[in-house]
Amino acid sequence: MSRVPQIIHTEFFAIWKLSILSFVIAGLTGFLYRYGFLMPLPELLHLGNIRHAHSHLMFFNWITPPILIWMAAEVIRKEVNYSVRRIKQCIYTMMILGFLSWPFFLLFGYRPVSVGGANLPLAAILSGLVMITWYWFGILYYKARHCMKSPSLSVVLFDGALVALVVSSLGAWGVSVYQFSSLESPLISKALTSFFLGVFTEGWVILGVLGILWSGVKRPGIINRENWLWMPVLFGSMLIFPFSLDQSILSAPMLWSAKTGLLLIGIPLSLHLYSLWKSSFTSTGIDRVVLLLLAFKILFQAGAMLPTGIWPGEHGLRILYLHLVLLGFATTGLIAAFYPNGGSITKWSYIIGMAAVLTTLGMFSGYWPRALIPQNLAFWLAGAALLPVIPVAWLLVTKNQG
Repeated sequence: MSRVPQIIHTEFFAIWKLSILSFVIAGLTGFLYRYGFLMPLPELLHLGNIRHAHSHLMFFNWITPPILIWMAAEVIRKEVNYSVRRIKQCIYTMMILGFLSWPFFLLFGYRPVSVGGANLPLAAILSGLVMITWYWFGILYYKARHCMKSPSLSVVLFDGALVALVVSSLGAWGVSVYQFSSLESPLISKALTSFFLGVFTEGWVILGVLGILWSGVKRPGIINRENWLWMPVLFGSMLIFPFSLDQSILSAPMLWSAKTGLLLIGIPLSLHLYSLWKSSFTSTGIDRVVLLLLAFKILFQAGAMLPTGIWPGEHGLRILYLHLVLLGFATTGLIAAFYPNGGSITKWSYIIGMAAVLTTLGMFSGYWPRALIPQNLAFWLAGAALLPVIPVAWLLVTKNQG
């Protein structure tokens, strides 16, 4: 397993704890969403808004800050106090904005809110401000990074992840511009949203977590140019958005472009999987679970390339895949990386809860054998949603720093 940089313990661990708090709040919000299928919710709560609150808090305050602080820890060498102070200001600002956006998404979604006689889409505005802090961090990271002559593989992957984060934001800005335009085409909005989600998930999250996993691990010897371990992933992530669109409107070039994107993503990720498995990374069972989840992610996308009729944009499959990547590989990888020397019971408890979520979502996907789906599936979906939250909440109150 990767080694936790000491500066994370001394300077950034409070940010990690805030990220854990965000996971707990977002997880409970996800439970509330599923509870809404069982029992009527108050009139001011709508399922679509609850889903937006859940996903945005997970993106803004859970999955992103841990990657940012590990990135900072890898490149800060000189003028430590100055660099740390600026980076902490940036990330705290980002997280405050993320927390502020949560109630507005929960209550209003993207709808405008009346403020002093004006109708303002406050959730969208706060989301835009969060993305501006991404650029702020990028500038600070570049200032600390540019003087490194021989960066590690982790730093190279972090460089690629940061590029993906910036590129993904272009899709989100496009959605905002579209909302204020005179165009009336839901297809454009969906394509832009899918572009953001694809680049954010496949580029930023995957490359960022891989950068953490490679920290302190000997670089692979099976490939000479490290750029081949991230550039295809970045370009592939920008090509796969057609998978979220209706198949009937796709041209053959769009379909083959999307499948090419999957191929560009799958080959380097398979190299990462093989190299990490052969390296000193797999020192514990938890580490092997992280790589197993990465293997499932690769197999899922490989299945989408085959002429089997499986369409990744189907609602059930899409939800399952996003949870496999974000709740499965990414979150398990982060927890394992930040607590390499302890908390085995907590980590395994999380893995069991995460597996329960993925299993119930598999039942919901439409591809699970009907005979093996329990009655009242909505009840099982809601119950499973709480299981990963409990061990992560324990990490919030424990003083263990791995």
